[in-house]
Amino acid sequence: MAIYKKVLAILLCAFMIPVMFLLASCGKESVSEKKGDIEFPVDDKGYPQNNVVMINNKAYPIDLVGESHMGSEIEVKMDQDSDIVEIVLPQRLPINYWSLDEKENLNLVSYSMIDFPIKNENMLEGPSPAVQKFVLNVAREETSEILLKWANVDEVDKLFKDKKEDYLLKIVVSY
Repeated sequence: MAIYKKVLAILLCAFMIPVMFLLASCGKESVSEKKGDIEFPVDDKGYPQNNVVMINNKAYPIDLVGESHMGSEIEVKMDQDSDIVEIVLPQRLPINYWSLDEKENLNLVSYSMIDFPIKNENMLEGPSPAVQKFVLNVAREETSEILLKWANVDEVDKLFKDKKEDYLLKIVVSY
């Protein structure tokens, strides 16, 4: 009987040690980052500009303020040695969020929402001080299409294709 207890103890230890290492190494990163981690143009009150999207640290114009159900297309030329696309979008309104259409040729590396610090005297009712950051891995040497929808929070639980967007942003990435 003692030998069975020893074998069971050895097997239990052999199983538990890798599980502990796995759990310790899979610590979640914070979804909310600090403003210092990102460069994004701000207005005179310190809010993120709502007419700009940053793609790989380059600014592109968008028109979130115009009519609803609008959209735009942006073409991005990638360097041959890079397959990472970093997209930073203004949230603009606290009731709207950007969502990504995840496809087979795209791999979401990370997502975060960053709140810009706004001084009390500059606080406004309505606009959001947040930006959303998507970091994607795209297939090299292929043209990839990234679709993002800016939609009301009521649409958050729906599939991407079923969301009724207020704005559709299409980013075409090519080499």
